[in-house]
Amino acid sequence: MRTTPALWREARRWRAAGRTARLWWRDDDASAPSAALDRLLKAAQQTRIPLTLAVVPSGDMPGLAARLRHVSGVCVVQHGVDHQNRRTGDAAGEFPGDWTQAQLQSALLQGWGRLQRLPNILAVFTPPWNDVHPRLEAALRSLGYDGWSAHGGLGDQGGGADLARADVHLDLLRWRGGARFRGRARLLDSLAAEMRRRREAGLWDAPIGLLTHHLVHDEAAWRFLGAFQHWSLGQRELTWFGLPEVIGEACEADDQLRSAGVTRSKK
Repeated sequence: MRTTPALWREARRWRAAGRTARLWWRDDDASAPSAALDRLLKAAQQTRIPLTLAVVPSGDMPGLAARLRHVSGVCVVQHGVDHQNRRTGDAAGEFPGDWTQAQLQSALLQGWGRLQRLPNILAVFTPPWNDVHPRLEAALRSLGYDGWSAHGGLGDQGGGADLARADVHLDLLRWRGGARFRGRARLLDSLAAEMRRRREAGLWDAPIGLLTHHLVHDEAAWRFLGAFQHWSLGQRELTWFGLPEVIGEACEADDQLRSAGVTRSKK
């Protein structure tokens, strides 16, 4: 696969520094077995790249559980409560702005309960439309979730009162005017920009998340996904890891801080 000048230059800087960018993969909106899900799982199995499947707690949970039961390298996280927009205005979200923390907790628990048939499930929440309600983190923390995943943050936000957070950054699709592939150059330049962002901040290990939506991929998106993943496996400046690893690392770091009597301040 052809790279872009921006990514080529940034990769050289990482190579000179002896650093490796850490990638992880999240796919949203699964709620039942489908031909598109089969294609997604095949892509993951062929490359052995860990896949985080963000599952909407509705639909055919028994069927989805049966489909995933013997699949390796896939973990499941909670993608909202039912993926219904309850907001008015342009910004979509499941939880209206005036909902209390208690209302959020009740909805979260109902969704979590419907996921219990699924294998390899993590207590990690991903809000639909990457919408972060102002009371969401407190609700998740009160319920004992291990972490959450939205969009755009620079890696772990854990420590003290915060939950571990692993965001996505590279959306395979464009959405305005209908879902379609974003384009090779735009994706690779976005990867270069995320790598540069980490290098300039000195946060070399902050994960970079790839976001896919298997149910609405066009053929161009599928082709790029396969080409990009196979290409990335041959790049020494890039490595893939699974969400359980980054959440585990964040929890371990938090335990060490608490043992030392240290609490990180909120960002």
